[in-house]
Amino acid sequence: MLKSLTLLSIMLVIVSITIPTQGQKIDWSPTKTTVRVSNDMGTNVNMHCKSSDDDLGSRVLAQGQYTEWSFRANIRGTTLYSCVFNWSGVTKNVVIYDAKKDEDVCITKCWRVLRTDGAYFYNQYKSSWDKRYEW
Repeated sequence: MLKSLTLLSIMLVIVSITIPTQGQKIDWSPTKTTVRVSNDMGTNVNMHCKSSDDDLGSRVLAQGQYTEWSFRANIRGTTLYSCVFNWSGVTKNVVIYDAKKDEDVCITKCWRVLRTDGAYFYNQYKSSWDKRYEW
């Protein structure tokens, strides 16, 4: 009985230390993921990306430019970044990173490229590009 109570006490201490307080977030993944978005559209692209925790703001990507950010995915596998892209009167919403979908294609190099026919996602394990969005 004493052994069980001691184990329970230790578990409660660990849980209380690891649960974030209000407004605090904790990164669980030991590996940093980098999302890179490159513009190969032949024109400037306005973009605004965010997750439920981080608003990365708006920026303009000129042809040939890229932007990137790094983070650690959460332990629940629910990390998700979405972007709104605008160019030449066209607006597209793209889930640019989804931990559940992307764990099979990238861990550290989650690169994306915007082309005139769609958004391509780099498969880090196969060293290939896959079209995930068409426009």
